[in-house]
Amino acid sequence: MDHLVNEMMQMGLLGAKRQGDEMSQFLALIQRFAEAVSLDQEPTKACRHFVKIIIEETGFENCSILFWDQHASNLSLVAAYGLDDQLEVASRRYRQNLRFGSGQNVSSQVFSSGKPIFIKNTAEHPIPELQDAVVTPVSLACIPILHLGVLNLSSYHPQEFAPQFRRNWEIIGNIIGHLIVGLQCAGEAGRLVVADSAAPETAVSGVQNFQSSQISGLVLDAMPQGICILDTEGKIVRINRCLEKIQGEKLSEITGRSPAVLFQDPANFDKLLARALESDTGHVEKTDVKLMNSTGDAYLADINLVRLVETGRSVGYLLVIEDITRKKAFSDKIIQSEKLAALGTMAGGVSHDFNNLLMAILGHIQLILPRIDDEEIQRRLQNMEKAVYDGSNTVRRLQRFTERERDPKAAPSTIDIEEAVKDVVELTRPRWKNLMERSGRTIDIQMELQQNCLAAINASDLREILTNLLLNAIDAMPQGGIVTFCSHCQGEQVFLEVSDTGIGMSKDVAERIFDPFFTTKGIGNSGLGLSVSWSLISRYGGDIQVKSRPGKGATFIIRLARAQAAKSQLISKTGEGTSSYRLLLVEDDPEILNLLRDMLRLKGHRVVAMSDGEKALELIDSSHFDLVLTDLGMPVISGWEVAKHAKAKNPNMPVVMITGWGAQYEDIDLASRGVDLMLAKPLSWDKLLSSIEKLL
Repeated sequence: MDHLVNEMMQMGLLGAKRQGDEMSQFLALIQRFAEAVSLDQEPTKACRHFVKIIIEETGFENCSILFWDQHASNLSLVAAYGLDDQLEVASRRYRQNLRFGSGQNVSSQVFSSGKPIFIKNTAEHPIPELQDAVVTPVSLACIPILHLGVLNLSSYHPQEFAPQFRRNWEIIGNIIGHLIVGLQCAGEAGRLVVADSAAPETAVSGVQNFQSSQISGLVLDAMPQGICILDTEGKIVRINRCLEKIQGEKLSEITGRSPAVLFQDPANFDKLLARALESDTGHVEKTDVKLMNSTGDAYLADINLVRLVETGRSVGYLLVIEDITRKKAFSDKIIQSEKLAALGTMAGGVSHDFNNLLMAILGHIQLILPRIDDEEIQRRLQNMEKAVYDGSNTVRRLQRFTERERDPKAAPSTIDIEEAVKDVVELTRPRWKNLMERSGRTIDIQMELQQNCLAAINASDLREILTNLLLNAIDAMPQGGIVTFCSHCQGEQVFLEVSDTGIGMSKDVAERIFDPFFTTKGIGNSGLGLSVSWSLISRYGGDIQVKSRPGKGATFIIRLARAQAAKSQLISKTGEGTSSYRLLLVEDDPEILNLLRDMLRLKGHRVVAMSDGEKALELIDSSHFDLVLTDLGMPVISGWEVAKHAKAKNPNMPVVMITGWGAQYEDIDLASRGVDLMLAKPLSWDKLLSSIEKLL
């Protein structure tokens, strides 16, 4: 029995490692894409970052991005990068004027159809030749980027494109598209049109002194931006009403002074003035500049300074100030929402395979558990079982990460705070106790928990939140320390505090600690733990705050709605009272197929297990079954086709769909598609058997 347990554990760990390696590569791409976006808000330059990141993180030798040019009606090269560029050898020069019309090559076909193309070997599947081609690939992947263009990946050797690989790269294409759309929206929000200083007649002409300026005062005051007219020495001659409103200062209070008084750092204006004097165009600009109004409050603005020239000599300056506080907040929200949407897309793509892995681990644990007599081994297997369920809920939450409100249809959940804290402490024991003590450091966990303190939140969600907080506290105490959990009920609310004696954080870090992708731990950390925690707590109508000072540790305060004690329910043992039925099981993953077959046969069902969808359709026609269970995502024949065929044979025969994409179909009535029940992986033995019993 010990040998069997060890074998099952090794199988689960090896599968998890393979899956984890693939997920790590794509999550690293997402993280680096997000960093590139934050570094450079211009879409074309961001694309140059993207292609370089792909070459650095993957095994491809060339990468390019082409966007659709609406006016020219063709695809145009935006960015290209290759392995030669990365190795800094004599690299090829990419054709910057590369253009593809409709239907001319693989890229235009992918853009027109919106479907990716993967070619393992161009010798076996030739592609149209391009005259004077710089890159002649042997393998090629061409992926659509939303409605914008395509992403090309190529190698000089044949390459297998597994189904999971194809799904992941389709997701990457969508993510790049979302990020570019976000940048375009942010650019539109922050764009400022300023008169061209090379055409002085459009600004101020015939100016000898600004007291007799030909610019109409009415037009000047109607401008939506703050306007300062400066003399040749850079002193204020006039301001318009918009600037008076922004600054809270009148013309008489500011005339004759340098605009430097408007800047939080006066040196910024002096630098702008010097650059305007040296510039050939006489036009300089600076974005995201901090200015100060008359009450001392800071605000962000885009600044444009134009040197006004007439008949070869300078006659003054035009200073344009646009308050971008609201636009900045708006663009930040757009970018944040695009990041969250990208994360949701990524999670949706990997959820199927990840849930298959969890299903294998859970099923083997539940088959082994009844045969184990050792209480210590039973306890550890039960902890693993609980961790699998939490992992499944994590994937589901990531898919719904952009949802800000709790689902009104969701059943109310209740969890005892004391029970949740003790579960998390036990599940993370290898990290905070065993690993730390090995290196000579000690973490002391203290609990001051009020009994019967019930919160209205899903148990897995609360465990996820507390795990994030506990692991962050451990990271903040590299030399060891104390973590304290304290809870109490007050009226209709529950309060839970998680405190540590670690290094603490500055005010700036504390203000950003719940932002997606923000991390102080360097490369390798996604920066999503606390933002996911914040999202979960908000969805349940709660709140989380942090109090911290450098060197003084940190305290996270969670507020949740209080719940009433739920009525106890009697749960029958697995399979009690189960009748014997003839079942057809269709699943393309051999491990999951054998696992589900064994679960059903152990409880007396007669099971015909098939991994081939086409043969399953033949069996439905030729044999009688009481119920059909089918996976959704299968090659050649999908679960939808199996369900449709089964209902065509016998409309009264129940059809159960088992899938790793369950979160996407949880609240949808699928009866019209031939499905009586949708079960999401990982699936417990109890739920599988009770579902069959209920339908039959």
